Amino acid sequence: MKILLLDTSFAAAPIYYSLIEAGHTVWVMGNRASDYLAKIAPSHWVEQNYSNTETVLALAKNLGIERIVPGCTDISIETCLQLPYGEDLHDTFATNLAISHKGQFRAICKQLNLPAPQVLNIGTFPKPGHYICKPVDAYSGKGISIFDGSDTLALNTALAEARRSSRTGEALIETYIEGDLYSCSGFIENGVFTDVFFVKEGSSVNHYAVDTSFVIHNFQNEKIEHLKKSLERLAQHLALKDGLLHTQFILSDHDIAIIEITRRCPGDLYSMLIEHSTGFRYAGKYASYFCKDAFETSCSNTRHILRHTVSSNNMVQYGGITFSTPTPVVAFYPLTLMGDTLVGQQQTRAGLLFTEYRTADNLKNAYRVFLERKAYDVASRFRC
Repeated sequence: MKILLLDTSFAAAPIYYSLIEAGHTVWVMGNRASDYLAKIAPSHWVEQNYSNTETVLALAKNLGIERIVPGCTDISIETCLQLPYGEDLHDTFATNLAISHKGQFRAICKQLNLPAPQVLNIGTFPKPGHYICKPVDAYSGKGISIFDGSDTLALNTALAEARRSSRTGEALIETYIEGDLYSCSGFIENGVFTDVFFVKEGSSVNHYAVDTSFVIHNFQNEKIEHLKKSLERLAQHLALKDGLLHTQFILSDHDIAIIEITRRCPGDLYSMLIEHSTGFRYAGKYASYFCKDAFETSCSNTRHILRHTVSSNNMVQYGGITFSTPTPVVAFYPLTLMGDTLVGQQQTRAGLLFTEYRTADNLKNAYRVFLERKAYDVASRFRC
């Protein structure tokens, strides 16, 4: 089939290659000539901003496209769901909005009594305690801040920042839940998980953007079973089509809370973390639901893999990576040229790093070292 992949970034490369391996002719769409897929597939690159659905539809018709697959961005799946391709295979735009719009999603969580933070009305402030303010439609931690509910100035500052980061100028305030961040990423069929993975996620630079993670093998916890049943109940309530369901949640000793959900493939080579750690071909499975392809895969190994986004605390000239101690590197995918400027707070990234450890304890120790920013230096002066 002729497939149009709405994404040209490096993050969508595993999806692209899985479609090629399945025997499809794949076109990619994006408006940045510097993107990885635009460079490696120039004859099948459509230079176009894929947020414009009418233009995407016209181009898809001219190319004779038979299926459209979203990549790793929110816009890609929003556009895909508005186009007349494979409507029987994916959710409606309204259904996707019900889980991607944070305000609508929190209302559903309340309706179904799902474990999730509570939304608070601005009129209830000032009040004691800490709360979190976020845009209803932003991503990657943009516009999110935690504030003291008794501080009116802090409240207004948080609201202004969240609204600036929202495409619609909307923001919401939630109860702030402390705990550890995880993701639950799996595939549902007929409203039930067939395969599911759990990943421990952390942030070493920007508190609201994950940069370090690893798969937890055989995650045993009664709260986790409750989470899975809650997500299946949500899938059945919304009559979600078969495919990926990716969830971020917070787990503490006393509670579990669903933070957000998406049905598009997570970015930053999350799919590669799953595949390196388990052998499960995550990207291929994800794409297959949009193409109606039969796709068989399973977990074939157990490896202790760490994924980390290499970045800098402060603005520096990138001089490569110098590790503090011997580090077992599996793969490194560069995103920045030597000598280019790395902006702090993960505003620019040097690359994606995958490392492997002999035991789960070794992996957890490495995770701590990376979070403490002690694993490497990116401003090398070329001294041994």
